[in-house]
Amino acid sequence: MGDRVRSASPRRTPLPVQNAPFFWQGASPSDGVAACAICLGRHRHNVKDCQSETLWNGSTPARTKRNQEGRLVNSRNDVICLGWQRPSGCTRNHSSRHECSGCGSPNHGAQKCYLAQKV
Repeated sequence: MGDRVRSASPRRTPLPVQNAPFFWQGASPSDGVAACAICLGRHRHNVKDCQSETLWNGSTPARTKRNQEGRLVNSRNDVICLGWQRPSGCTRNHSSRHECSGCGSPNHGAQKCYLAQKV
């Protein structure tokens, strides 16, 4: 058999989690794990049910939450676009709902927010 030699180079992309729910798997291998629209965390948790009152760092207040219908709302209780927060973005014509769940910018969603947890 002989001794096996392992490469010293680190793996560049995370492997998908076997049998993980779709909301845990993230965007794509090059992007790593997607940021949660509520806490902007990239740690493994059920983002569909996240009710954190702070961002992933535990000290910055979260800008958004889910209302009783499960929709993503900002601090004024205005519904914002969940699709805009996803890695693929949103192509629907409702730009008034396109605001970052982390910082409120209309130019990007949660995935590109400077407040999102870095990988």
